Amino acid sequence: MQEVYKIKDLEQIRLLSDPLKLQLLQAFAEDPKTTKQVATQLGESITKLYRHVDALFDAGLLEIAGEKQKRGTIERTFRAVAQRFEADHSLFSDDGSGVGTSAARDILRAAEDEIVDAIAHADADTSQEGIMMRLRCKASPERIDELCQALKQWIDSTQAECDEDDENAQEFGALIAFYPVQNENN
Repeated sequence: MQEVYKIKDLEQIRLLSDPLKLQLLQAFAEDPKTTKQVATQLGESITKLYRHVDALFDAGLLEIAGEKQKRGTIERTFRAVAQRFEADHSLFSDDGSGVGTSAARDILRAAEDEIVDAIAHADADTSQEGIMMRLRCKASPERIDELCQALKQWIDSTQAECDEDDENAQEFGALIAFYPVQNENN
């Protein structure tokens, strides 16, 4: 399994903007599993998941980790092709068609739904709370490069420290966008 898979196809972006498909990909990134195992893990119907798993496999985001004969059929074990998926920024460029912009909006809407749901169900008694902020600042190109590298290092270390085997582990999400601001004053 690769550590990072660079998404260079808008169809893959569209697939990952679907919350259920993203959950499936995350489950298969933890370790190889059958569709039945993931259905049990997510509390979903196995028949509902088959077409989603097939779509992820057909798009090249899942690979077959193993196959075995079971009661006249072949049981497949899948795994994600990488631990982390990053979209090539050129997919979102404005080529006049609006397709890239639409794909970016799909990703942001999926994250928005997850964030709004988290806020709506926040537990005031918990010591762990979400952080939501928007930041704009100015810095030299050198400093921006340093900040970008630090952000990438934080992402790498955070992902490396994830403990999927801890039964008390809580899942958190992050939406990270680090981008140049385009305005009339620039």
